[in-house]
Amino acid sequence: MAPETAEEWWTLLDDRWDYLLEIIGHHLDFDHPAFDPPGTPIERGGKFTGRNVMAELHHLKRTRDRRMARYLHATWGLASDAYAWSVPAWGDLCDLCSEDWCLNDE
Repeated sequence: MAPETAEEWWTLLDDRWDYLLEIIGHHLDFDHPAFDPPGTPIERGGKFTGRNVMAELHHLKRTRDRRMARYLHATWGLASDAYAWSVPAWGDLCDLCSEDWCLNDE
């Protein structure tokens, strides 16, 4: 079921975390330096967070930072249709992306 509150959004992310990490890892390089805002390189105003993408994902999850949704959207955008529906938790990733408005209340 799609989340309707920030608490439900984070609960869904927590419950499906291992599957989501697997999906993210198929599309993003976990060892690449992480930027703030996510996906914004230095030449476009981004700053290094001092973490790689994997550490950044864990940091954003632990601190309940709404920037987590940017990584999920990037993953969603990079996946092919053939890939998308072949992995567990794809529908949950879609729900987290489409319902990221829930995080605006935080």
